[in-house]
Amino acid sequence: MARIIGTIPDKMSLPMGIMYDFITKELPDYIGASLAPEIVSESGEKYGFDMLLFIPHMGVFILDIKSINGFGRENGQWTYRYADGKKSFVDPEKREKRKAELREYLKRMFNLSPLIYEFECLPCFDIHTDMLPPDFDPSLLVVSDDIMDSSRFLHKVLGISIRLKRGDREGLYDDLTDKDSHDLFYFWETGLYGAPRPERPPFVFLSYNQNNSELSKEVQTALEDRGVNVWRAPKDVPMGQFYLNEEMQAIEECDAFVILLSIPAQRSEEVKKEFVKALEINKPILPLWVENLPDSEISDYYKSNLTEYQYRIMPKINEEIIDELVEKVKKIKRESR
Repeated sequence: MARIIGTIPDKMSLPMGIMYDFITKELPDYIGASLAPEIVSESGEKYGFDMLLFIPHMGVFILDIKSINGFGRENGQWTYRYADGKKSFVDPEKREKRKAELREYLKRMFNLSPLIYEFECLPCFDIHTDMLPPDFDPSLLVVSDDIMDSSRFLHKVLGISIRLKRGDREGLYDDLTDKDSHDLFYFWETGLYGAPRPERPPFVFLSYNQNNSELSKEVQTALEDRGVNVWRAPKDVPMGQFYLNEEMQAIEECDAFVILLSIPAQRSEEVKKEFVKALEINKPILPLWVENLPDSEISDYYKSNLTEYQYRIMPKINEEIIDELVEKVKKIKRESR
């Protein structure tokens, strides 16, 4: 999930809530997001934003988040139309002023001048079903289809940055490095310089058979909601990569190996390969029996290789067992330092 800078508003509009859910569930943790931040210029004037994204090596992105149901044009200016009949104008001069103040703020506080982009984010707007004005450029909009997953969103944001970038002024700006952005996030939240580097969240490999696919998704969601990263195939196998290579690497990197055992899982060669790898490199193994099997139906192989591991029986999500699993994974990570 993206790192949240500062406070989270007590109340959010529907589009803001959609974007909050998206950035916390989909965007990678090297990205920082500030919700409804406010900066103060040197003259004491306050400037507010809907959302800022700090993306290392790309820049700072100002998201103007709106809930609209169409477009209009009055006196040569574009307008956004809302469901309640209200409308608002696009104000280029106000945008440029706000960008300039944000740039000055970052320069004054951090001696940084990253590239800053501003665009419209319309998370409730379906560009395929609403007619855009013929001379309106949709490439500068982020709409509902663009927040289906992180890759799609970042690809769109990269496209926006390319379209808005002025090549002749490129040399005037600094690259926003990962360290710069992290130091900036830390100061924004605490008022202190010299941010400690964040620790990688606990990380588990989830082994399961396809017959238990739905439960595996629920387990993944439950763990990630509690701050534990989960590797689960096929979701985490990049397109064009070999399953086995990716799985073996993930097992080597994980803090613990969680295996969902059932009759189909015991018969699965894929599950066995993963299990054997975890045994070979002495990964902590946390078994969950997702069927309440009599002893006679547990295979000799798993029976003999799991004698040292205490297990839990969980045919459906059990919050207490999930909490216990999370605490165990965190303890394993602490002890491995």
